[in-house]
Order: sequence, then structure tokens, then C-alpha cells
Amino acid sequence: MTGNQGKLLEAKHAFSPFGFNVEQFLIDGKVPEIIEPQCETLDDVADAKISQGLQLLKEIGKEKDALLVEDSGLFIESLGGFPGVYSAYVLDKIGCEGILKIMDDVNRKASFQASARFWDGTKVHKGNGICPGNIIHSIRGENGFGYDPIFVPLDYLEFSTDGLTFGEVKIDMKENFSHRKKALDDILLSLKNVIM
Repeated sequence: MTGNQGKLLEAKHAFSPFGFNVEQFLIDGKVPEIIEPQCETLDDVADAKISQGLQLLKEIGKEKDALLVEDSGLFIESLGGFPGVYSAYVLDKIGCEGILKIMDDVNRKASFQASARFWDGTKVHKGNGICPGNIIHSIRGENGFGYDPIFVPLDYLEFSTDGLTFGEVKIDMKENFSHRKKALDDILLSLKNVIM
């Protein structure tokens, strides 16, 4: 349940190998309107979104269909975690350029965080993910979406973007680090445990 094509693509990448046919949730050809709650945590936002989504499924007689929702944000250390749960709103109002203008030149540490919920037709499964990294000084890259062009993930032993932003790498590389992929993997593990 998203209007964001980037999120939809990442969900397809994560779930399709396990036999899921991932499609955008539409009612009469449109993404359903939901109230974006103003909450303190991503978990609260994801819980509110899945509740609204389940109500929409019930209204159209598809309450046994699976449904995935996810909320994520950019948490900047020097800004006290801002924009955090307000990331989409802040991106819309000031964009990546605005974030770069208000950044501390010394502390560039940040993390992408995600909270996802998956309704399997009978139960809600939860997943969370964090990707630590740094905010660079300029916008780089045409891939990804949101704050991807200003965020460089920290290297792992087996993976590195070699200083490239999420906006400069392809989705296959991004998934090695992605907060969203980690949250979706949490859900897939939960589903595997239920099935076995």
C-alpha cells in the first residue's frame, strides 16, 4: 500500500523470489487515501497504516488478501534525529537541498530506518531495519528516490558502495545495505517461521 514506485520496486525485489506476486494496492484504479499519522515513532506510523489498510480491505471484501505497508525515515544525528518520522513531509517542503543547508559540517552521521507490517490474511508480521551512514555535501545520482542522492551507507566487510550514494548505485547494490530490505527480510523470516 504505497504511491511510491521506488518502495514498490524494493518490495517486489524482496518478495517475488519467494513466490509472492507483489502489486500496488489500488481501489478503482487509484492508490487509496490514508491519513498519514503524526506519531513519535516509525512503529506507531506503520501500525496506524496497517490498521487503515485492513479496514480498506474489509470494505472491499478482500480481508483475506495479503497487505504490506512500510514507513521509513532519515534520522540525522546532529539534528537530534530530524527529519525522522517527518521525512516525507520535510522532503516535500525543503528537499535534499534544504537538508544540506541545515546540516552541521562536523557531524554528518545519519541512518535510514524502516518499520514494515505485513498482513498474511490472518496475522500481522512486523519487521524493522536500520542502515547507518553519512550525509554528503552535495546531491549525487539519479537512481533511488527521496534522500538517496545525499546518503552514503557505511561499508560492511563484504559490501561497499565505494563512497557512492544510494542515488548512484543500482537497486541490487542498495539492497545489500537497505533499511527497507532489512525490514522486509524480518517479515520474510517471520513468515518462514509460521509456515515451518
